Amino acid sequence: MRVIYLEPDQFDAPPPPFRAGAGGRVWMSERGELETDERVRISANTVAALEGHGVLVELNRLPLEMGKLGDGRDVFVPQAALDDVADILTEADRKTYGARYEFAVARDAHAEYRVRIDNREYQRALARLRDLVVQAGRHGFAVWLRI
Repeated sequence: MRVIYLEPDQFDAPPPPFRAGAGGRVWMSERGELETDERVRISANTVAALEGHGVLVELNRLPLEMGKLGDGRDVFVPQAALDDVADILTEADRKTYGARYEFAVARDAHAEYRVRIDNREYQRALARLRDLVVQAGRHGFAVWLRI
């Protein structure tokens, strides 16, 4: 079976079956409508690391709305869960130092698709995600994530 690796220059715009994600704030407008913005892009490297390290499993134990993380759809993280999300992301960052990781993200009849995790990029992404979550919580916002 052939092994296909995602190249670092493809992290932000990966070809299928690799995927990237995003996240941002959620709030209620003065007109009573749900508003969102995009604050963070999540690279395919980070998506693979979040899945491979089990971070998505931990996040999906929280009271999320509109689905589960890892399906590639927008998921609403209520304000009440943001402190727990920040704690999970902080712990995820602690687990990545000093080691190299590689995860399979998909297989088909012809190939296995893998990502060699760039830990620096992953750690920076965890910090950006944590900042989004902490700042949103401080300012009365909820968060949406697509992973």
